[in-house]
Amino acid sequence: MKGSKWFSAILSIFLVSTLVLAACSDNSNGSGNKNNAAAANGSAASGNVSDTAVNSGNDGSDDATAAPAAEPFELTVWSHNVANAMPEANDPTAAQIYDYIQKKMEEKFPGITIKYIDKGWADTLRQAIMVAVMGGNPPDVADGEDFIPEFARIGALLEVPQDVASQLAPGPMKAAMHDGKPYAVAQMTGVFSLVYNKDVMAKVGLDPNTPPKTWDEWLDMSKKATENGKGAYYGTIVQNMGLGGAFRLAPFMRQAGGDFTTADWSAVTFDSPENLKALTFLRELAKTSPPGSTSMTDEGQFFNLLNSGKVAFAVNGPWHIAWGKQMGCTNCGFAPLPVPEDGNTGNVIVGNTLFYALKQSKHPEAALEFLEILASKEYQEMEANATGRLPANMEAGKNAQLLQTYPELQVFNDIVANEESAPLPVYPKNGPQIWEAWYKAQDITLTTDKPIEDALKEAQKTAEEQLK
Repeated sequence: MKGSKWFSAILSIFLVSTLVLAACSDNSNGSGNKNNAAAANGSAASGNVSDTAVNSGNDGSDDATAAPAAEPFELTVWSHNVANAMPEANDPTAAQIYDYIQKKMEEKFPGITIKYIDKGWADTLRQAIMVAVMGGNPPDVADGEDFIPEFARIGALLEVPQDVASQLAPGPMKAAMHDGKPYAVAQMTGVFSLVYNKDVMAKVGLDPNTPPKTWDEWLDMSKKATENGKGAYYGTIVQNMGLGGAFRLAPFMRQAGGDFTTADWSAVTFDSPENLKALTFLRELAKTSPPGSTSMTDEGQFFNLLNSGKVAFAVNGPWHIAWGKQMGCTNCGFAPLPVPEDGNTGNVIVGNTLFYALKQSKHPEAALEFLEILASKEYQEMEANATGRLPANMEAGKNAQLLQTYPELQVFNDIVANEESAPLPVYPKNGPQIWEAWYKAQDITLTTDKPIEDALKEAQKTAEEQLK
């Protein structure tokens, strides 16, 4: 998602939350609902948000759950991620997944009809959900990736039962939490790994079966690749563009002991010595990139520098396994991110598709049942085998067929299990302006020779002013 779009999306959630509170204060018939947090967008189901829940701070977790409807009814789901293809696409694999969900839902709700609607992704989906919530007629279930805590905070989501949430890895579920309670289920997830093109490594004199394990090894290999490549091959591409860049810088800041904020997200820590150390290393790494690559704004073209055999190393998530092969990276390897000599492992939750149920759902029990199915080992095995993506259900990640088809996924399973990972922070206020300040420092780091310390101090000053 491009940074500018993400800014407006964050801003909208704060603006609209005020409107939601006002709109919901006139409604007194609200019934409980569930929340799905898999993409940066939320969805809501028909019904009214209880003003008691929204205006008094009650999250609705103690609301009585409505009994299942005696007559057949329609459950509305806003998502194109449930089976990796909409029903009308007539994709055989997707059809099997839809059929599985339908049969499982019918066990408790005979005659139920599930209506899947593609409302887009990112800003488009978020705006559609917000408008629906304001109008009191949202979907029952929706997906998204970020800011589930924001929707939960305004009382728009149903709490997910602990026995359902506990099936999913703690890291992916961090993005689904508010006030210590889960409000979404992670359908699929991701963390970052080092991706290396073995063919390029061999051509520039590196051992293609020995990826770097430390920052020093990585930088040395990247310099060697660029020097030996003589303009045909390069070392490492370092992503700079907006949010995508921030995601990929975050693991190295965390490895060095830094981050964007304090652990509770209450204070910005842009100008920490630890962040300076990480960004100094990444600036040196970026000098081994193809000229102009750190200023590229098309993510597909950026990573195709690796896929097409132009560079040796990049940082990306598990979606690169299948996509990279389609784009020509048939001899690419995946490994844990290199770490500093005196640092620790660290990573960021990314590509984390979350599904949630809206408190305004007309069928809250069915909405929660839908989420329970998506959290299950059986469903996530089917979804992962169809897409090659990393399941959030850790038992599903051990599926033999999945690992036989996509053996590279084991690297990501190990990272999720063994490395400390968390989502990017959600700022208490003025998120778009704060991220804009960070992006400026990020760009200075990767595209200029200006002092990184000065750039971080300026970003810190701006961020602190926005949080006052």
